[in-house]
Amino acid sequence: MSSDEIVDPTVQNDASVRRVLLHLVLPFGALLLVVASIAGIGLHSYRSTRAGVAALTHELLGAVQRNISQEVSDYIMPAMAGNVIASGMIAHAPPQVADRVFNSYGAAMLQSVPQLQSFYLGDEDGHFRLITRGPDGKNQERTTFEVHDGKQVYHREFYTDDGVKTGEEYTDATGYDPRKRPWYANTEGKTDIQWTQPYLFPSSRQFVMTSSLRFKAANGHTYVFATNISLNELSTFLDHLKVGKTGNAIILDKQGRVMAGRNIMQQAEAAGWDPNKMVLDPKTHPVFARGYDHYRVRGFGPRSFELNGKRYVTIASPLKSSAEGWILLLSAPENDFASFARQSSQQSLQFAGIIIVFSLVLAGFLVRQVRRSERVARKLAQQGVQITHESAAVQQVAVTPHLFDPAADPLVLTEQLAHVTDARRASIWRLMHDGQALICEDSYDQKQDAHSGGFEMSRSELGAFFEAIESGDVLSVENAAVDDRTTQFERLVMRELGTRMLAVYPIPGPKGIIGAVVLEDAHMAPHLVYFVDLMASIAGIRLAETAENSGSGHGLPADEVPGAVNSAKPQPEPQFDNMLMRAPQVAGVTTSGVYPSVAVLVITFSDPVVDGDAETQALLTLINQLATDVQRISRERGLFGVEVAGHRMICMAGCTTEEDPTAIIRIADAALTMRETFMAALAAANLEPVFAMGLDYGAAFGGAVGEDPKVFNLWGQTVSLAELMAQGATDGGTIQVTDRVYQALRDRYLFRSRGSFFAPHLGLGRAYILAARR
Repeated sequence: MSSDEIVDPTVQNDASVRRVLLHLVLPFGALLLVVASIAGIGLHSYRSTRAGVAALTHELLGAVQRNISQEVSDYIMPAMAGNVIASGMIAHAPPQVADRVFNSYGAAMLQSVPQLQSFYLGDEDGHFRLITRGPDGKNQERTTFEVHDGKQVYHREFYTDDGVKTGEEYTDATGYDPRKRPWYANTEGKTDIQWTQPYLFPSSRQFVMTSSLRFKAANGHTYVFATNISLNELSTFLDHLKVGKTGNAIILDKQGRVMAGRNIMQQAEAAGWDPNKMVLDPKTHPVFARGYDHYRVRGFGPRSFELNGKRYVTIASPLKSSAEGWILLLSAPENDFASFARQSSQQSLQFAGIIIVFSLVLAGFLVRQVRRSERVARKLAQQGVQITHESAAVQQVAVTPHLFDPAADPLVLTEQLAHVTDARRASIWRLMHDGQALICEDSYDQKQDAHSGGFEMSRSELGAFFEAIESGDVLSVENAAVDDRTTQFERLVMRELGTRMLAVYPIPGPKGIIGAVVLEDAHMAPHLVYFVDLMASIAGIRLAETAENSGSGHGLPADEVPGAVNSAKPQPEPQFDNMLMRAPQVAGVTTSGVYPSVAVLVITFSDPVVDGDAETQALLTLINQLATDVQRISRERGLFGVEVAGHRMICMAGCTTEEDPTAIIRIADAALTMRETFMAALAAANLEPVFAMGLDYGAAFGGAVGEDPKVFNLWGQTVSLAELMAQGATDGGTIQVTDRVYQALRDRYLFRSRGSFFAPHLGLGRAYILAARR
């Protein structure tokens, strides 16, 4: 073997390893190193910035605290300094002008200092004077405690801000003693300014504190001068104050009660206007409550903590120049003072992102192209599968025998529509009675793999839905329950199944719209319009053929109908017993008594109006045809008998002493078949549905009565309720049933609620409309 033919596998392996190192490992490692370096630098920068932010936050909060302390001191100062000034003025004034000095001082202060509300002056003998703002915050009221004819009264005088007197009045003051009031009593034995506990006035929505000072005048009397100061303005100041971006401030006393802060009136209402209950609630003020807990444990100063995943900074400081024991508590999120740190971190991340993006841009384009190729391949595969699916569906429809035979059910159409469009249910509806009713030719539930049909809806119930179909446009609704055109259809048809989406495709015919294809929850329908149109066209051919057959008429001439009256030929006298169809045993001796499970169907017809012999003969022919159909259907369904009484037919099943659970099923099937037969016959005769049906199920009693020919008769509430259901039907051609029928058949048939009805001797009950088989 020559040396050219010798291959060294180790050399090839080394080249592969180097290629992997050069093309993958080294670039990826370099990228990781760059990212790690940037992350390390960013972390160090973040920690340094955060430490500086923490120190800066404390400094800023300290500055805000000093500013607020000064504001609070300035707010309270008029009450404290005013007590000293006013007491000095009154103490050195002659007794005869002391009251005038008090009024002049109070009027000037109320007019110039908005937070001051009123001034008191009392002495050891129980004399008392008051000057305060008016109820509306304007003008002034001066009150003197006096004794007239041995009766204690308040002498009230009303003045404008300019000092003009506008009126006066006297009110009863029995039992009042200013010496027992807190603002007077708490100065006993003291010479410095004293403060009362805050108290609330719900009527004026004022939160007030009183400062008082005891002094001795030149006339030897001891006086107490008191000033009421409102905390509302202080709360307004704190309410509008911003600490950082979203922080806030609040003032508490040493017992933790709120003195001023945000939403002070809401807190007062929640506390029932009791200042002692106005404490911090952790539910409404969680940050302040946590900051106050830190103050109680660790004293005054700044504190940091985390709450609900967010860091906060609080600072507690005393208000030395204010009322005794007041505490200023500030709080703010740490992020409010660290925005520049976040910006710095974002810039670092942006630089890192730029480097990483340039490194990954080519890989991103490659991945994008690969994904697009895969997506296109999947779409092509899906389209191929869908085309195959549609072709198979069309082929299945094409090979179906008797496809255009109106007598055969259109099962294959609804099944293929549901399968191809992925619909929960597909149905074909036919317009009848000149567009006054819709009949369901077939409905296929894909989930249950079940067909049903025969369900009827009238224009009076779904007028907007009928108009949408007759417009000829495709109707597609995401939520049928909220669209005015489909709300009633959703309630009557879709709600029981729980479907939501609705697509309606009108079926055109030779003379206009003759029906509709209805798809429920059909997710693929918007992409398969041509397929649905094809199926709708096939359904249109079937419906047109059905209309032609019904229009041509299937009734026999009068002389060919069995039992028809022929006036030209004399007939032997017939023996009528009013039994249109009877059970074999009725002719002989039948078992009479109570039948536990009788199903009774009462069919009522409107009284006809005829004019002339020709119309009478045609009507008798139609009646004979309907009677013949009833006989045939009754025998096919195994009914016990059918009685005829004027414009009523009474169909019976289950007239046996043993319970017959199939009686109600047989008579329900017979009722649906009779309704369709009557509809077709009346439509062929160009007549409206002039009949109604009532159905009940329960116990009854009956038997054969009379001599030969014996006639079978049935009595009981079951018969009465069936007749009541027929008489109470609002629309022609409907089958109205009782709640007993609904309970027995609801698993086999479709119903819709009719509402409540009243039956004599029974009370209220519920009625339903039997719509179709499931």
